[in-house]
Amino acid sequence: MNTSGDSIVKKILWMALDLAILYGSFMLAYVLRFHHGIPPENLDPFFFLAPWVGAAALLIFYFFDLYATTARKHLVQMLQSVIVSEALLALVIMALSFWGRGFAFPRTVIFLGMFLETILAMSARVVAWSTHWMTSGKRRVLIVSTGSLDAARYREKLARHAPGWFAVAGTATADQLEKEPDILDDVDVLLLSPRLSREHKEFVLRVGVRCGKEVLLVPDAYELFLAGTQWQQIDDLLVLSVTPPTLSPFQRSVKRLMDVVASAVLIMLTSPLMILLFVLVPLTSPGPALYRQERLGERRKPFVLYKFRSMVRDAEKLTGPVLASEDDPRITPLGRLMRSTRLDELPQLFNVLKGDMSLVGPRPERRHFVEQFEQDLPHYGYRMAVKPGITGLAQVMANYSTTAEDKLRYDLLYIRNYSILLDIKILFQTLAILFRRDRSAGVRREEVSKEAVR
Repeated sequence: MNTSGDSIVKKILWMALDLAILYGSFMLAYVLRFHHGIPPENLDPFFFLAPWVGAAALLIFYFFDLYATTARKHLVQMLQSVIVSEALLALVIMALSFWGRGFAFPRTVIFLGMFLETILAMSARVVAWSTHWMTSGKRRVLIVSTGSLDAARYREKLARHAPGWFAVAGTATADQLEKEPDILDDVDVLLLSPRLSREHKEFVLRVGVRCGKEVLLVPDAYELFLAGTQWQQIDDLLVLSVTPPTLSPFQRSVKRLMDVVASAVLIMLTSPLMILLFVLVPLTSPGPALYRQERLGERRKPFVLYKFRSMVRDAEKLTGPVLASEDDPRITPLGRLMRSTRLDELPQLFNVLKGDMSLVGPRPERRHFVEQFEQDLPHYGYRMAVKPGITGLAQVMANYSTTAEDKLRYDLLYIRNYSILLDIKILFQTLAILFRRDRSAGVRREEVSKEAVR
């Protein structure tokens, strides 16, 4: 079954539909603007800019992940991505029309065309999402775990996921499944805990496939190392080539060039905002504006990370190093706003320019937490095979409240599948995350205590 081929065909069809919506919206805008015939001097600019606008639209939609499957996504979050991408596309069109300012491209047509384009693009995604939901929603899930405590964690995650896609039908251990195979009669999907032994995983996977059930596997580090591996042939022996999780010299050079150029441009663009925050932080809370903290970077090399201070002065004087929680009283009102919009991390652009960090990569941690996490997560150190980043795959796919174990999976997946396109995609999706307040919440208090004592 060639699922990758089907996926490519679907993406091409979506791209064709998006272009049809884009060009159709502008033609309709022209008709609404000019009721009695469109003057050629007003229509020519559209045909002149149409190829560039179409290419920009496809790139922006791709980088905002709008060509990924709509199945099992949260509808509101997907529509937020559409709105942000359309806003960015509108800016591109305005810039292109200014560049071709010798042409009479009516501003009313631009605004009306983008309004129609946004409505139609959102409607198309709603229809696709609804179709997927009606055909593949309400899937009954059996959680196969090591016990009730392990199962409770994944039951909670399924409950917090986009509503309507999953319904927990029950829980079972691998031994129970072996003794009572009839359990599978009333379920559609098997969700496997990563804490199952390899033998149990293989057994459940074999049984699930034989019974025609979908199997959702939460990968461990070993399984993530196999992601993106290349198969080779030695004589008549099939082997998988597993390389260390790091970047090639060429990838490092290109990534560094992008970091220097982008961070320099972003520093210039955001300098007025940084100056404003540099004044506001000490005015709203006694203490310095900047917060300096030692973090571990690439190959465990320590460096000083810069942030705008979002907590009260000497926040850890009494508690020691602890993770911030959702309702942490140490966070100032301005700090809460900065955290929700990631503005507190703007000074890290200077860390990127210096070479301590990259724009995209695993978030750097303090030595205290690294040593704690490594006690339970032996592969945690692989995160430091690359430079840490201001944003990363874990930041756009997970929440602040996501555990270190779950974030580690995304970090390892990022390193294994690194590309410049992936970096650009993560940067674009970070823009969409800024408008989602749920992603900025701190760790829940019960998780703070768990992480702090590990």
